[in-house]
Amino acid sequence: MHSANLSRRGFLCATGAAALLATGTSAFAQSTDFSFIAPFSFSLAFGDVLYADAMGFYRDEGLNFKAEAGKGASFAAQMVIAKQMSAGRTGGTNFIQSRVDNGAPLLSIATIAQLSPFYIISSKENPVRSMEDLEGRTVGMASLGGSMEGTLDLLMRSGGHSPETVKRVKVADTGASYALIQAGRAGAFIGNTSSMITALAATGDAVAIPMDDGMPGQVYVAHDEDVAANPDKFVAFLRATHRAALTIAQTPKEELDPIIDRIATRFDVLGTADRGAAREDLYANAQNWIAKGSENVLRNVPEVWANAVSMLGEAGMIKKPVDPTSLYTNALLDRALA
Repeated sequence: MHSANLSRRGFLCATGAAALLATGTSAFAQSTDFSFIAPFSFSLAFGDVLYADAMGFYRDEGLNFKAEAGKGASFAAQMVIAKQMSAGRTGGTNFIQSRVDNGAPLLSIATIAQLSPFYIISSKENPVRSMEDLEGRTVGMASLGGSMEGTLDLLMRSGGHSPETVKRVKVADTGASYALIQAGRAGAFIGNTSSMITALAATGDAVAIPMDDGMPGQVYVAHDEDVAANPDKFVAFLRATHRAALTIAQTPKEELDPIIDRIATRFDVLGTADRGAAREDLYANAQNWIAKGSENVLRNVPEVWANAVSMLGEAGMIKKPVDPTSLYTNALLDRALA
C-alpha cells in the first residue's frame, strides 16, 4: 500500500531544488506528470482522489499521477507555490486570505467540499454547543495558521466573540485526539468529517457540531503560471476526479464497501478497519461534495465565492477589495465535462 508524507525538511529540500531548476529545466517539464498533495494523512475525506488513482482513472486520462500527504493546509499550498506539486487541497478561507493579502500565485481550479468539512468535537460532560462555549477553552487543531484556525476565527468574529479568548494547540487530525479531552488537556478539538466519525464511533462520550462558516469548504489550488502553461493536464485531472467523486456520491451508503476496499488496497488510509464507521465517513464526505447539487460537483459556485469575499471583508480578515471571480476558474472543469 502507498503511504507518503512530506515533512518540513522535505519542503525545504524541495524549495532548494526549485531554486536550482529556476536556471534550468522547468518543474513542469513533463506535462503528463501530475503530483497532488493532501493537507494531512490520507483519510476517506480525500476519497475522491484516492479512488480515482486506485481505479486507474488518472492513468486513463494520460496522467502519471502521484499523491502525497502533507503537514497542514498551509504547507500543501506552499508546496504548490514552490512548484513542487501540481495541485493541492487547502481550505477556502485560508486560500482567499493568502491570495488577497499575500499575493499567493494560486488559483482555485475546483471546490471539492462545498461546505466546511470541520467539526468542533467535545465531551458530553462539558459540551460545546455554540461558539460562545469556546471562550476560555484550549482547542486542539491539526495546523496553526491553516484552514481550521481560519474557520475558527471567522466564526468567533461573526458571532461577536474574540478569537483571542481561545487557546490553540496542535493535535493530530484523527479521532484519537479525543483522548486529549478525556485527559483534561483540551476542552475541544477541531477535526474533519473523518475524524468526527471516528471519534463518535470510538466513544459514547463525544459530541460534535458543524463549523458552517459560509465559505467554500475545501478547494483544489494550482499555480496560476502552471494553469496558463499546461491547462490540459488540469482538465485531465478534473475529469478523472469528477468521475470518482460522482461515482462515490451516487453510491448508496450500504454499497460503499467495494469502493473502500479498492482505496484501502492502494493506500494506507485511516479509519478503514471499522467498516461501519468507514461507510459513514465516506458517505458523509460525499454528501459535502454534492451539497450544492450533483451538477456542481467540483464547481466553484460563484454565489458562494461572492458571499465568502463579502464575509471575510466585513470580518476584517482580508484587507483589500477583490473581485471574487479573480480567485477561481471553472473553465477547466467545463472543458473536462464537455
